[in-house]
Amino acid sequence: MTAIRELAGVGPVLEKALKANGVTSVEALAALSAEALGQVKGIGAARAARLQQAAQDHLAGTAKKTGAATPRKKAPKPRASAAETGADRPAPGESEAQLNAALAASEAARLAAEEKAAKAKIKARKAAKKAEALALEMSEARVKAKEKAKRVKAKARKAIEREKAKAEAILARKTADGRADSDAKPEKKKQAKEKSAKAKPAKDKPAKAKKSKKAKG
Repeated sequence: MTAIRELAGVGPVLEKALKANGVTSVEALAALSAEALGQVKGIGAARAARLQQAAQDHLAGTAKKTGAATPRKKAPKPRASAAETGADRPAPGESEAQLNAALAASEAARLAAEEKAAKAKIKARKAAKKAEALALEMSEARVKAKEKAKRVKAKARKAIEREKAKAEAILARKTADGRADSDAKPEKKKQAKEKSAKAKPAKDKPAKAKKSKKAKG
């Protein structure tokens, strides 16, 4: 008899479930029908067929080695198990495929995360450059505004100085004209008096001549 544990694809959990249903050897498993094997908790129809095929192949290989025929002893019908069996160990092929799938998924997730991180890094670098350019632009704008304000202020100061100089020149000219007028007034008065004095005798001569004529007449 070959222990059921020696069959490929049978782990501790499945072994416990099979033994709980009276299947303790590979020979007993090979003698069961697929329907009867499928009644064991944790074994479906597809897995029952795989286990039966594995059991028959195992016994055929053993018979070739020993030269004896494979015994076909009928095993008792499995009983329903009341014990908790859980998930059994998968077959080697299934385990490798699942492992490869898990590794592929993990690698894909890692690559996706790296790509996302690289994009975020590039985006952050672009944002930093943009912020730096904006800060430089604002700094240049402030310098230009200060220079423009200085030019406007200097221009306004010059304009004020020009207007002030004009006003001072006009005031000085008026003051000078006023002084000249005040200096010229006495001379003008003197000239006017002299002119008036010269004009008086000329006016008096005709009057005297008229008086003398009247006296003669």
